[in-house]
Amino acid sequence: MSKPKRKKAAPPARKAPTRALVAIFVAALLFPLVLFFAGEGLIALLLSNPRLIPDGYPLNLLRYYHANHERDVIQFSEDCARYDSALFYTLKPGVCRFTNREFSVAYRINSLGVRDSEAALFDPEIVVLGDSQAMGWAVAQEETYAAVLGQMTGKKVLNAGVSSYGTVREMIMLGRISPARLRYIIIQYSENDYDENRIFVDNRRQFRISPEEKYEAVRRFHRQNTKYYPGKHIVTLIKIMASPDITITDADPVAYHPNEAEVFLQVLQTSPVDLRGRQIIVFEANPYGANARSFLEKLAQEAGKSTYPAYIRNLVVLDLSRELNPGNYLRLDDHITAAGHRLIATRLAETIKKAEKDSRRHR
Repeated sequence: MSKPKRKKAAPPARKAPTRALVAIFVAALLFPLVLFFAGEGLIALLLSNPRLIPDGYPLNLLRYYHANHERDVIQFSEDCARYDSALFYTLKPGVCRFTNREFSVAYRINSLGVRDSEAALFDPEIVVLGDSQAMGWAVAQEETYAAVLGQMTGKKVLNAGVSSYGTVREMIMLGRISPARLRYIIIQYSENDYDENRIFVDNRRQFRISPEEKYEAVRRFHRQNTKYYPGKHIVTLIKIMASPDITITDADPVAYHPNEAEVFLQVLQTSPVDLRGRQIIVFEANPYGANARSFLEKLAQEAGKSTYPAYIRNLVVLDLSRELNPGNYLRLDDHITAAGHRLIATRLAETIKKAEKDSRRHR
């Protein structure tokens, strides 16, 4: 007699594997992080290859970020600059390398604290004054328009441009240069010179320099502000876009200030060097080629007034606004390229040649 078959017990209900749940949980946590750092990597790629940045808002946003949160500034570089009690800072004598996203160039700085040779200090015929554009922020020393102008004219040129100087400090610097053979003074004006010039004029032609402790504090702040940490690109860009105080726009020309030309000429007349018999040439170079301003037109009108001395009335205004356009500037950084410097040198050489021809005609 066969035994009755026992019914098999139903298998117990399967529980979701613990490992699978952990994997899902970890993936849920990691996915946003992966996305975050992928975005960080993409931004780093764009910053390192500015030609890939789309025009319009993306380019303007990354320009703002680069200029204010990661770009090295030469006047606060410990290797390239030093405190000066009359000028706040000059370049530091010796050789240093200045590097940013789109360039890496050597600076050879003489004992005066400007980017030129020691030999150029001795009785130059032409002195170039201006800010970082004149200094040649992003180009090799031999590519600056001062150096190219010397090659084109055969004259001895001293490049005395220093980053962020306004006309007031340019005149102080001029006073440190031997004027024995000085015939031409070339001034590269920028719209941000106005604040320095106005404060000087309003303060009864007194120029106050902050103490060295202030300079060092600014240098420390700059170093901390530009230091990279993982995620900085994304975090800072979000803050910029969310800030109601920051407007991201195209680099349009800054509006002319009602007394801008007059203030400039007042500063010019405080020159410690006797300007009589010397030809002054003024042109304008602003960030990203935003040079279509009315400053030069107003300057020509103001300088022509009979109340000014002859060296002001004979001042030459060189308008490069149609030629010195965004195509002559770096894409991310707001400074002039080597091609732009050569353009400026060419026009200056033509201006000097014409001035000398006119001078011979009137003898």
